Amino acid sequence: MGNTSTYQASAAMSNLWNYLRGLSLSYEDRHWLADKLIENTEKKGKKRKKELVFPHISEDLKPSPELMAMVLGPVPEGFDIDKELEQMWEERAK
Repeated sequence: MGNTSTYQASAAMSNLWNYLRGLSLSYEDRHWLADKLIENTEKKGKKRKKELVFPHISEDLKPSPELMAMVLGPVPEGFDIDKELEQMWEERAK
């Protein structure tokens, strides 16, 4: 009886996997799904260490000229890029 149940579960998981592979999921969607699967396997009370994940940016994505004008140009006088980067990473790590 146990073997039949194990076989059915394996067949169901295989079918589910084939279905998921057939979907056109973005990186973010796959990451969300993975997190949901992991979340259900963790013990209650045990907190999972959060990880900093940056979104995938497509290689063919080209910023608009308006955006480029906003972010490119001379750095203001007295601007400490290292200090700003350190602060940015600290804020993202929270």
